[in-house]
Amino acid sequence: MKGLVLGEIGGTGRLIVRFRPHTVVMPAWAGRATQIAAMAITGLVAVIWVYFGRLYLIHDPGEWRIAGQQLGYPLYIIPLLGVTHILAGVGLLIPNVPRLTQWVYAGLSINLLLAFYSQLNGGGSTWEKFDPILVMVFVSASYVLRRCMSANRWSI
Repeated sequence: MKGLVLGEIGGTGRLIVRFRPHTVVMPAWAGRATQIAAMAITGLVAVIWVYFGRLYLIHDPGEWRIAGQQLGYPLYIIPLLGVTHILAGVGLLIPNVPRLTQWVYAGLSINLLLAFYSQLNGGGSTWEKFDPILVMVFVSASYVLRRCMSANRWSI
């Protein structure tokens, strides 16, 4: 069986069995390309998140109309959404804090799933209902590429 390692513990006669996962080490150019793609997509997601958070905070009439009338959110919750959007965008850009970025990605995923649910129950065109899913694709790509970048290898 591939990946199975049998060995003996220092002459004691006891047999140990360990499983070594199959990994394919990426060439140097692939690692660099992954790093560039991860930074670009993460930067794009962070900028979009901060931009929409700013729109919620400055009481943009278009965003407030969508959130307040079309989706039925109470008006006092919209500035809080703005603050959390800005914090999430900034949290994505902080390097070398893996636990924080894990929580930011979890929060973004929950936010986008709930936004999709709100869009399904609210008005608007069919294509507008799938906007959160499109953003979720970018967030997922950012997450996967950052994980690959930190591991510097692909696991099979």
